[in-house]
Amino acid sequence: MFKYGSVYKELRKEQEVTQTQACQGICSISKLSRWENNQVEVEFSTAIALLRRINITLDEFTTRAEIATESELPKKIVIAIRDENVPLLRKYAQKHLAKYHTSKNFLELENILVVCNQLLLIEGKNYLSPADIQRIGSYLLHNTVWSKYNLNLFASSPFLLNSELGFKIAIRIVHNFDQISDLSDNLTIFMGGLSDTVIAFILKKKMDYAQKLLNELKKINLPFYFMFFNIALTLLQKIIDYCHTGDEQPVLAIFDNLIQLNCSKQAQKLLEAFKDVKKVWEDENV
Repeated sequence: MFKYGSVYKELRKEQEVTQTQACQGICSISKLSRWENNQVEVEFSTAIALLRRINITLDEFTTRAEIATESELPKKIVIAIRDENVPLLRKYAQKHLAKYHTSKNFLELENILVVCNQLLLIEGKNYLSPADIQRIGSYLLHNTVWSKYNLNLFASSPFLLNSELGFKIAIRIVHNFDQISDLSDNLTIFMGGLSDTVIAFILKKKMDYAQKLLNELKKINLPFYFMFFNIALTLLQKIIDYCHTGDEQPVLAIFDNLIQLNCSKQAQKLLEAFKDVKKVWEDENV
């Protein structure tokens, strides 16, 4: 993985880190030297460790090295998600998971997680192996800088990760809010991904995690132009309350407010999530 060792060399020298300091406990000096001279490749996990050692994020490295990443799903897969075309989505997921299992390249994961997440929601099956989930979770849990790519990885996986791991990562992201809040695109992914995580906890009946994460989100001072997310947080609280009381009227009142604010598209998405919650909780009471 990574044929761009010479770029790493430049970044390392800019950080005034020696080869010995960079590779200690990670790989041999000779291997690092050969990589920096583009003579060998290193595994993705090794590259990530070496980048962390010089305080460079994966996004910063890929930008500097001009490494192309697939950030958009093919149009036919976008349509397949809309139409819930399980056979096509399954074929895409299996093909690209096989590729990922060979390369172990996290840059290939974003679209895979989007599709796997949709398949889980549609047919209730997680196509990620326990090893996949553990590796993705470990990567996100030990991440230090929440770039747009890493936020997207998490935003695509709230239903795929186990609840304990998902909660730990979510809290870590919340506590790094300051480094995210200066970019509106990142802030949208940040709030959208964490809101979905609250919903995921509710659907998994992990109400303690759902409430604790929501309480942390309420503490964040969002810019005024993110008023929708303040309303969304209020709605999530009402959904949690519904799970305890069975009273859905306060939830429906919030949907009316969203429609009046011309947020009908967002309201529809949240309404679908609430329908899923109702089904889970009503089935339990049958």
